Amino acid sequence: MAMILVFLSTALSFLISSVFAARSWAYRRSYIHRLVFIIEFGYALWAFSVISVFAIDNMAFKIFMTHVRMLGLPLLFPSWALLCAGLFLPGVSAKLRQYWYLVFLFPALVIAANLLAMAGFPAASKWMYYDFYLIPGMSGLVDFTRGPVVLAIIAFAALTIAVGFAFLMYAVFTLKGRRWQYAMVFLAAALWPFALEGLVLLGSGDLPLRQLKIAALWPFIWGLHYAANKGDVLEITSLAQQKVFEQLPGPVVILNARSEYWGGNAAALEMLGLKESWQGHLAAEIPVLRDIISGAERFQIHGLSYQIRRHNLDGDSQESQAQVYLLNDVTELEESNKALKDLNGEILKMHSFNKRVQTVLAHDLTGALAGTQLLLGVSRQDSVLTPDSLVRVREAHKASLELLRNILAWSHEGESRGGVDLKTRVNAAVGHLAPQILQKNVAVKVDLPKEEIQLWGSVRVVETILRNLLSNAVKFSPEGGTIQVTGLIMGNQVELTIQDQGPGVSAEIMASLSDSGAVMSSQDDGFGVGLKFTKDFVNQMGGVLIFDPNVTQGTRVSVRFPIGFPV
Repeated sequence: MAMILVFLSTALSFLISSVFAARSWAYRRSYIHRLVFIIEFGYALWAFSVISVFAIDNMAFKIFMTHVRMLGLPLLFPSWALLCAGLFLPGVSAKLRQYWYLVFLFPALVIAANLLAMAGFPAASKWMYYDFYLIPGMSGLVDFTRGPVVLAIIAFAALTIAVGFAFLMYAVFTLKGRRWQYAMVFLAAALWPFALEGLVLLGSGDLPLRQLKIAALWPFIWGLHYAANKGDVLEITSLAQQKVFEQLPGPVVILNARSEYWGGNAAALEMLGLKESWQGHLAAEIPVLRDIISGAERFQIHGLSYQIRRHNLDGDSQESQAQVYLLNDVTELEESNKALKDLNGEILKMHSFNKRVQTVLAHDLTGALAGTQLLLGVSRQDSVLTPDSLVRVREAHKASLELLRNILAWSHEGESRGGVDLKTRVNAAVGHLAPQILQKNVAVKVDLPKEEIQLWGSVRVVETILRNLLSNAVKFSPEGGTIQVTGLIMGNQVELTIQDQGPGVSAEIMASLSDSGAVMSSQDDGFGVGLKFTKDFVNQMGGVLIFDPNVTQGTRVSVRFPIGFPV
C-alpha cells in the first residue's frame, strides 16, 4: 500500500509540475516566470526520474536516471530564493538581477560535472555519485554514496533556502493587502515539504513510509504557481494586449507589476523599435522605455511627437498591478500650434514694421512741412510772392500731400510685395525731397544704368529707403553742395551709391548700427533713427547697407539689392 501511494503521489507531482511548467513557459518573457519555470521543470524532471526508476528494472538505467535528476535540482533552490525576492521585494530583486549569473555559477559547474559523469568519466562519477545499490523493499529504488560535489550543492541549496525564507518572512511582516495574502500562501507552500519531512522523521522508521515525503511536491508546486500568478497580472495584460490594444493605431506599451517590459501592440513594435528579446527586462534598462516612463507628458521619436497617457491595471483596490502607456500622436497638433505661433509672430512683426514705416514717413513729412513753412516765411519777408517762390511752395505742398497719401496707404495696405522699378523709385524719392533740396540749393545728380532694373519687394519700402538716405544726404550737405546718386549693376545685384559732401557719420552711430540690439537715441541729430530703420528695411529686401564715412569728403552710402523675382 505504501508503495502504491509513493508511486501515485510521485505521478501526481510529475503531472502538476509538467502542466504548470508548460504554462510558465508561455510567459517565459517575464523574469519571474522564468524562475517559476526552472523550479517547476526541475521538480517535473525529478518526479519523472523517480517514476522511471520504479517502472524499469535495469540497474544501468536506474543509475542514468539518478544523474538525470541532478540536471535540474542544482538550479531549483537558487531560483526559489530569487523568486521570493522578485515576487515580494522588488528593490532587493533589482539588485540581485544584476548578479544573477554569479548566483547560478556554481549550479552550472555542478551540472557540467554531472554531464561528465553521465558520459562515463570515472573521476567525474567520484565527484557526483558512486556505489549504487538497490534499497530493500522499495521495488527498485536505488541508494548511493554522494561525492564531494553533491555534498557541496546540498550545502549551497541549504544556504539559498535559508535566504529565500528570510525574504519570505520579511515580506510577511511588512506587506499589506493582497500581496500579503500571496506571501502567506507562498510561505505555507514552502513550509509544507519541511513539515511533512518532520512528521516522517518523528514517525515510524519504516523506509517506505519515509518515502511518502514525495507527496509534498505537488502542494508546493501548486502554491508556488498560484502566488507567482496572483502576484502578477501577466495573463491580464496579455489578454488586454491581444483583444484591445492591438487594434489601436498609436503605440501601446505594457509593463507588469515589477515594471518589466511585457509587450506592445504592432504600432509600438514598428514606431518605437521594441525587440522581443527585451521582454521581461526592466523598463528602466531600455532607453526608449526609460524615456516614456520618466513622467514626462511628451515623447518624441523619428520626428513624431506623442502625448503619453498612463493607465493602471489594478488587481485590487490598494496597489497597481501593471501599467499601460498609450502614446497619442500629436505631431499635427503641435505643427498647427507652431504655425499659428509663427503666423502671430509675423503679424506682430508686420505691425511693428508698419509702425516704423509710419514713423519714418511722419519724419519726412515733418521735414517737408518745415521746408514749406520756411519758403512761406522767406516769401513774406520779400513782401512779394515771386513766381519762383510760388513754384517752390506748390512743389512742397505736393510732396507733403504725397507723403500723407503714403501714410494712409501704409495703414491700409501693409507690406505688399511685387515688382519695383528702381529708376522710377529713385526719381520719385528725389521729387518727394524737392522742398529740402530747393531750400538748401543742393544739386542732385542721378546717374543710373540704361537697362531696366526690376527689384522684388514693397514699393513703399524701397521708396522709404531711398528717401531716407537722400534726406540725410540733403540735410547734412552744405549750402550749394552736390549729391551724386550712382547705380551699378553687379551680376544679379544692383548697387546704388549716394555720395554727399557733408561731415560724415560719427563712429558712435556706426557702432550702434552694427549692433542689432541697439536702440538709437532720437537726439542723434535725426541721423541715427532714420538709418537704423533704413538698415532694417534693407535687410527685409534681402539687401545690404554699406557705409564709407570720410569727414573730409562727406559720406558715401551704398545699398545693394538683389535683381529679379524669387524663383
